[in-house]
Parts: sequence; structure tokens; C-alpha cells
Amino acid sequence: MDVTPRMDDDGEFTIPRCHVAELTDFFAAHDRWLFGHACVRTRGDRELAADLVQDTFEAAARAWDMLRGHASHRQRAWLLSTLTHKDISDFRRREAFLRRQPDIHARYQPTPADTEAEALNAIALARAREIIEGMPPRQREIALLRWQDHLRIAEIAARLGVAEGTVHSQLHNARRKLIAGLEPYYPSGEGDVS
Repeated sequence: MDVTPRMDDDGEFTIPRCHVAELTDFFAAHDRWLFGHACVRTRGDRELAADLVQDTFEAAARAWDMLRGHASHRQRAWLLSTLTHKDISDFRRREAFLRRQPDIHARYQPTPADTEAEALNAIALARAREIIEGMPPRQREIALLRWQDHLRIAEIAARLGVAEGTVHSQLHNARRKLIAGLEPYYPSGEGDVS
């Protein structure tokens, strides 16, 4: 008769039928004693203690072929040792998380709003619109096709029926007007128009 622990179709651990009664008696004999130790280890956190006891008894069920042959005092020693190791592992996981938590929190926080820069950009954008609106019609049309519609030089030239050199020249002049008009808002050259 095969009595090794098995996995069911869902990948869950299953206890062989012949061990169910033994494990039920084993649990009844040691659960209160082990829960008391778990409460001490968890400083009275009953929910955490119950989780530790459950994890420990699950480990005992997995190791039951080995554990069932031991005397009761050796079984208790195994249970206490396993509970202690599980508690230490859980403590280490929690501590590692707490150490990483500020970094995780910082990573997912939005960057603080820079209202001064946003206001300056809004003013500069409005000024850029004014400058473009004040350009001669052909230059304004070429500038909008390039910067608003993102057309390439060749596409603009074909659409307007002009030479590519004319488009380059008009864009160059439009850039110069924008740079000169926006200089008060970007004195270090940050507002360079490409």
C-alpha cells in the first residue's frame, strides 16, 4: 500500500487515507500545547499563532511517514522546532519587507507638482501660439504642418507644391522667431524648438 503524500489534480497536497485517523489523533494530542508555544513566539497574536500552528501541522502531515515512528516527546520536539523555524522565516520575510517598504513606497508615489514650472510652461505655450499666429500665412502653415501635424519636410513640400529648400528656410525663420519670442521664459535655452 502506497502511503506517500500526493498532489491532487489542482497541485494541492493530499493525505493518504490510512494516515487520516493517525493525523487526527496526533493533532488532538498536540494542538493546544503547540498553540500555546506559538502564542508566546508571536507575543500574543492569536491569528499569527494559529497560522503558524496550521503551517506546522501541514509540514507534519507531509513528513508523517518519518514522524509517525517517533515517540511522543520526539514528535513534540519536531513540532516545536518546525514551528520555531517557520516563525523565524516569517519574521525574516516581514523584516525584509519593512526594510524595502520605504523604497517601494517612494517608487510608486507621484512626483510632486512643480506649479511654478507648469505655470511658466502654460504662459510660454500661449506666447508660442501668439508668435505662430503672427507669422506670415505661408510660414505659419509650414510651421503648423511640421510641429502640429508632424509631417516631414518632403511631405510639406509636396502638399504645398513648393521646393524642400523653401520649407527648410521657412522653418528656420519660424524657429528663430519662436526662440526670440520665448527667450524670457527659457533664458538658458531650455525652450529650444526643434
